Amino acid sequence: MRKIIFFLFPLISFCSQKVWGQVSFFDARVNEYGKLEQVLGDKWNTIDSLVVHGPINAADFKTIVRCAKDGKLRIVNLQFSQVENKKIPDSGFVDWDWYTSGHFLDIRRIILPDDITEFGFCAFLGLTLRTINIPSSLRKLGDSSFEHNRWLKVNPLIIPEGVTEIPARCFQWCDSLKKIVLPSTLKTIDVLAFYYNRVEEMNFPEGLDSIGFSAVYATHLTEIVLPNTVKKIGNAAFSDNKKLKRIVLPEGITKLPKRLCSLCSVLEEAEIPKSVTKIGRNAFQWCYKLKTELPPNLTWVGCDAFSYCALDSIVFPSSVKYIEGGAFEDLTSLQKIYSLSATPPICTEHPMGINPGEGPFHSFTPNDIPVYVPIGSGEKYRQAFGWNYFTNIIETDKLSSGIETPIVNDDGKYMVYERDGMIAIETQENLSSPVFYSVYSIGGELIERGSFDSSHTIRIPSKGIYIVRVGNTIHKVRI
Repeated sequence: MRKIIFFLFPLISFCSQKVWGQVSFFDARVNEYGKLEQVLGDKWNTIDSLVVHGPINAADFKTIVRCAKDGKLRIVNLQFSQVENKKIPDSGFVDWDWYTSGHFLDIRRIILPDDITEFGFCAFLGLTLRTINIPSSLRKLGDSSFEHNRWLKVNPLIIPEGVTEIPARCFQWCDSLKKIVLPSTLKTIDVLAFYYNRVEEMNFPEGLDSIGFSAVYATHLTEIVLPNTVKKIGNAAFSDNKKLKRIVLPEGITKLPKRLCSLCSVLEEAEIPKSVTKIGRNAFQWCYKLKTELPPNLTWVGCDAFSYCALDSIVFPSSVKYIEGGAFEDLTSLQKIYSLSATPPICTEHPMGINPGEGPFHSFTPNDIPVYVPIGSGEKYRQAFGWNYFTNIIETDKLSSGIETPIVNDDGKYMVYERDGMIAIETQENLSSPVFYSVYSIGGELIERGSFDSSHTIRIPSKGIYIVRVGNTIHKVRI
């Protein structure tokens, strides 16, 4: 027993000295800018929690960074300090050699004075920061202020009233923020401001004027409602938001930018304002669940703008003049199209040379759906590039009403009528080869298609009005 006690005593003594002799907390009192390193002395690399009283400047911030990089500092309390110019200096908590070599500076908590008015460029870049207070006195954030703060968990993060801009890359790659409250004074959300920020809830205040390139890219927002004060939206501003289900765009904008909401794979609703005349390339590409309506004054639709969407019907207003290649490719759910212009909108091949020879409609977009066009324009559409993809172009005089009634074109070759609750097709001459037919509901839904080489009957599931295309003729039958 005595041997055991003698063995343990040196070990206990050694451990006690290591713990008790360690300096873990330090209350630094400085009376002059640039003197923090001197006050810390030889304890600088043993401190894990630091409180600073007195004036500090950029040189003192570099001392703090050194204590974290080469020492043990994890908590920095500046509540009682007087920061020069009331600004966290540019690169205040950054060691660039450390950051560019792929390391995060392991400062986990920062307490700031109540009178700070500005965060400098890259002030808190690349920290393991968990918590920080944002003083209500703050009026300006620098570019990349909190960029790459992957563990920052201030929820909600409240940006003080008086701040007018969320600058470039300010909260880029802040993976752990869940809720952000933006001030009513905000005017600008700059490029990449919330790029790959996993925020789940964020407001867009009335008075907001502009949103930059990829500013709200790949977040976890489920709804975005923009005020009508927004006049400028950058390319890909809301792209790759995998949880976004609804977006309301501001009335007054005339152009939807490139890749606006591309890759928003669960987006179901996009309210496009009536003021929009141009929809940019790839604007809603790969929005697999999206159903929306085109605005009434639209003139131009860019390539791949709605490719892979869930549109089940499209109404092209008479103002549409130009549709680029691939704009409506792979619309597997599409059932009908209405084009209100007597002159077919110009269709082009893809401007990037993709799928040469094909226009806006191709691939898995069905080509036998009814395409309703004004009276007298059917042949123009059948001959026009892009529109000639479709095999069922129907002239109608009621494109603007709720239900489009097609004009019946019967050249006397076939008799199509109701008989015993079925559709009967009789031919007036001997057929040398089979004739194709298709039957649609009055709403444009395909009921049946096939071919015949002699008189034929078609069983219909329910009563109603049906449109029957036989060869190049069109007939209306009531069952």
